[in-house]
Amino acid sequence: MTILGLKDMYKKILVAVDGSDTSKLALKEALKIGKACKSQLRIIYVEDSFYAYPDIELISVNDLRDSMRQEGEKILAKVKKRIEPSGIRYELLVLETNPKHPRIAEVIAAEASKWRAELIIAGTHGRRGFDHLLLGSVAESIMRVATKPVLLVRGS
Repeated sequence: MTILGLKDMYKKILVAVDGSDTSKLALKEALKIGKACKSQLRIIYVEDSFYAYPDIELISVNDLRDSMRQEGEKILAKVKKRIEPSGIRYELLVLETNPKHPRIAEVIAAEASKWRAELIIAGTHGRRGFDHLLLGSVAESIMRVATKPVLLVRGS
């Protein structure tokens, strides 16, 4: 048994990342807990897709989606470099919002349920400032919709 009594807890931890400083702190906390619990981590980046009209000629919706996916893949590549030396089992996924789950928090909560995560870890303030102004922060939304325990990590 560890000092925290976590040895037999949290075998599957879902970690939401977005490349922000708070997201990096959440990953750091997930690594500590993951190591103490001998957990498997599923680290996800959720692309905030939108449903624009494909006939709009000002921008290419497909190019924009490709760009968002590439951003997620770059963020997860940095995560991979950070997590590999830890020896913790992990997997990385880029997910996207969709008509069934149109908000990032809903995608995170749905993935946690689908994967049967025992804990969700996320940072409190990510890079979604506009969403916070209109709809509340992603972290607040995760707290409202998740059916799993949630650990929110604050920035310094």
